[in-house]
Amino acid sequence: MSILKTIHSPADLKRLSPDRFPVLCQEIREQIIGAVSNVGGHLASNLGVVELTVALQYLLDTPNDKIVWDTSNQSYTHKLLTGRREQFHTLRQYGGLSGFCKREESEYDTFNAGHAGTGVSAAFGMVEAREQLKQKNKVVCVVGDGAMTAGMTLEGLHHAGGLGKDFLVILNDNQMSISKNVGAISAYLSRTITGEFYGKMREETGQLLGKIPHIGSDMQNSLAGRKNSPKV
Repeated sequence: MSILKTIHSPADLKRLSPDRFPVLCQEIREQIIGAVSNVGGHLASNLGVVELTVALQYLLDTPNDKIVWDTSNQSYTHKLLTGRREQFHTLRQYGGLSGFCKREESEYDTFNAGHAGTGVSAAFGMVEAREQLKQKNKVVCVVGDGAMTAGMTLEGLHHAGGLGKDFLVILNDNQMSISKNVGAISAYLSRTITGEFYGKMREETGQLLGKIPHIGSDMQNSLAGRKNSPKV
């Protein structure tokens, strides 16, 4: 039986043994490819974020914990894991699911976003609201590499980093936004992933993953196949 068909919310995902995640991720990719083949949509950004999305939904307590996707064209796996699998064939069609996150569509969608650059500031606004209300939930912003060319993203990082509050920003760099990335930031990221420290960190992470029973080798292979994505 399909694992994905048993997932109606992140609560169902949490009941799965992690050694079943590789099969689940493959099923998710097949579902995404099938839908995009029929109706169009964003393919590379979504295929590159499957494992990350599964990990976030498994570890976080959504919708209490907040995930902001910037841009939310990388949210297809998020939609599949949050109760919208049966409607997924209606993606980007009139009356169907949006190709982006949409608060009116699901309580798991925290911010309406169709363009890059707004996610970090929006997510940190949720952090400030949490602090004012004296709540304890987590806030995570997943930033696509295209969003890193936006001045508003850099302003948001500058603001959030200066205040030092509990807030996680994940860079999902698949090396391609709408068109080829250019400029100093893109060049810096390229140098970072080839640097000595980053290479050593990847090697040690791979060795640790290999020691995990049953699923370690699969996770090692997944890491090896994604040399540039994601970076935290």
